[in-house]
Amino acid sequence: MDYLKALNLPFDTPFMVVDIEWTRKNIRKMQDVADRNGKKLRPHSKTHKIPELSKMEIEAGAVGVCVQKTAEAEIMFYGGVKNILLSNETFGSKFLRLGKLASMGCDITVAVDNVPALDQFSEVCKQLGIHGNVLIDVNIGMNRCGVEPERVDSLIEGIKSHVNLNLAGIMAYDGHVNDPDVRKREEEVRAEESIIEPIIRKIRPYCSDDPVVSVGGTPTAEIWAKSSLATELQPGTYVYYDVHCMRQNLCTIDEISMGVVSMCTSESQGDRIVLDAGYKSVAIDQGVYPMVMDAYGNEYKVLSMSEEHTVLKAKDNSSHLGQRFLLLPYHACTTTDLWDSAYVFDGNNQPYSLPIRGRGKRE
Repeated sequence: MDYLKALNLPFDTPFMVVDIEWTRKNIRKMQDVADRNGKKLRPHSKTHKIPELSKMEIEAGAVGVCVQKTAEAEIMFYGGVKNILLSNETFGSKFLRLGKLASMGCDITVAVDNVPALDQFSEVCKQLGIHGNVLIDVNIGMNRCGVEPERVDSLIEGIKSHVNLNLAGIMAYDGHVNDPDVRKREEEVRAEESIIEPIIRKIRPYCSDDPVVSVGGTPTAEIWAKSSLATELQPGTYVYYDVHCMRQNLCTIDEISMGVVSMCTSESQGDRIVLDAGYKSVAIDQGVYPMVMDAYGNEYKVLSMSEEHTVLKAKDNSSHLGQRFLLLPYHACTTTDLWDSAYVFDGNNQPYSLPIRGRGKRE
């Protein structure tokens, strides 16, 4: 992030800002990882929730996107993204909405971890006269969604019982693998490989093509890229990076390309600096404050945060009223969802506002 340019943008504070030059570099960096290792890249759009940025990722070489919600799939499709994986479980009437996207030309695949959901998806496909693509979501240690490995057979049988469902492969997400030590992350991925390898052999006879093996997040994408089992990588945060990624040794602070610009509106000289943005502007994920930088890259200690304020420790007795600061979020994805739009800038063109069309799309 170019702090000086970000903090001198002519907009009222607080506002979300994206350095598009660094964002492009981040996109190219991850696409290069996939390309060098012969893997497909399917980024999570939930980080930015902006169809224009998903299309930028696709233009760089990505095959499509992951979405976490049906409404996100609709936003992406109507925004021009045609290849979508719903990489999260859904149930009930939302299958009809997904089916309608497919009937309009969306190449959509759904991750599923239970047989009743398969039955519902098949019924929708029958109503609409379409075929549905399915990835079996496998729990490889995150212990959230995903069928237990020993119960995969029930999903295979469920898909086989529906002539209008196509078993495309498996999804195995490992968001829990985020140790700053890359060697420990590598050890965990090796253990995950031992879980999915027999599952891949098991499903292969029932897949019409080579099985898709969609894996990884930003912390493990580069490791999975070197795996002979993986076919597709699912990072998301890399597009902006964030303080969490930096502390995992995945990026430098310069590569964090999104933040929130705020201004000092109150102070106690020599003691505290009070900014006009709080946790309604920057998400406090897992209780971790953002990093706060001035225009020249000096970090200021956060003393406290509340809804509309961030209180910093002053470095000297000078007045900071009117001075702007950049808040770099611990988690980019949850911060994005607080904003209707982002101000985007690069080195050559006028800054502009980009709507965050997926903001608040939770159903």
